[in-house]
Amino acid sequence: MENNLPKVETIELFGKKINFLDLGREISPDMPHYPGHMKTNFWWHLTHDECKLRLGEESKYSGYAVRGIVTCDHVSTHVDAVYHFDKSKPHLTVEKITLKELITPAAWIDVSFVPARAHITLDDVKSALNKANVTLQPGMTLLYYTGIEKYWDDHATYLYQYPGLNEEATRWILDQGVVNIGTDATSLDTPADINYPNHTVHGEKNVIHTENVKNITHIPRHQGFYFAMFPLKFVGATGSPVRAFAIWED
Repeated sequence: MENNLPKVETIELFGKKINFLDLGREISPDMPHYPGHMKTNFWWHLTHDECKLRLGEESKYSGYAVRGIVTCDHVSTHVDAVYHFDKSKPHLTVEKITLKELITPAAWIDVSFVPARAHITLDDVKSALNKANVTLQPGMTLLYYTGIEKYWDDHATYLYQYPGLNEEATRWILDQGVVNIGTDATSLDTPADINYPNHTVHGEKNVIHTENVKNITHIPRHQGFYFAMFPLKFVGATGSPVRAFAIWED
């Protein structure tokens, strides 16, 4: 289990001190991968020494290095494009996601009281919103914490023992105008429900979502911050790993 407190970094932007909290996971062959998804591997395609051999002794340069990477578009902290949910929408791939979806006002709630493999109901969501004193607004991102984050290194638990939003809860959240939902879990659907109600509703409503978000409970306010993520522009892909941040001003 993870116990290290994350570091908040303060950067001066446009004459103001802005705080950044990294919400993204690292990518490595050792991380948990969603069942059925391609595993990740890195290898040396060209080492510094191999490059130096090619350049020869007449070059004063010590050589550059290149690594090869094999992975899939849904690993680590990542965004799901609408095409991931709905095969009839190949025009809504990851490189088409807009900045208004990627950088948004945000709020977070704690639903860790919901048991593993259960549905997170609308009553659960409303209870968590009331407890956090959060009102959903159009154009925002909602992050929810299930508690599974601390089991990242226990792959069997992390991949199979978390709750997920049911259809009613998902539909209500998106009806409030939310443009992205994120969670610390590897999916917004409980692994106990093979009908994927959350994914289905996101596909119907053309709304992205974000999985494997780290450090949600370390965001020092439940609202009044921004969520920003930066996917790679893989042409035609159904998702992409992202760098994700919570951003706020003191």
